[in-house]
Amino acid sequence: MADTIGLRTRAATLADAAAIAAIYNGGIADRIATFETEPRSVGQIAEWFRGRRLVIVAETEMAGPVAFAASFPYSDRSCYSGIGEFSVYVRRDYRGRGVGRAVLSGGGRPRHA
Repeated sequence: MADTIGLRTRAATLADAAAIAAIYNGGIADRIATFETEPRSVGQIAEWFRGRRLVIVAETEMAGPVAFAASFPYSDRSCYSGIGEFSVYVRRDYRGRGVGRAVLSGGGRPRHA
């Protein structure tokens, strides 16, 4: 299993788009995290950084980003204004280590199994 010592969370930046795309596409390929079927390009992920979306990554010094949490508007309908949803994705080799909880909370240390 991957080592999660030194895990830290931070706000994602546009420079993280490639790592986020790889993590997201791993979730699509594994068919356990989403109903999505089409991989996302780095350009599509880069669009997340326009507007008012919150994207947090969990990273290690050696591995870089290993998980992300992102918020999205629930609907464009005005009756849902201010309502959002979120997604959490974890790189395959970091699953089951508490990294998802860490990125969702925006901090803290994952528990080691």
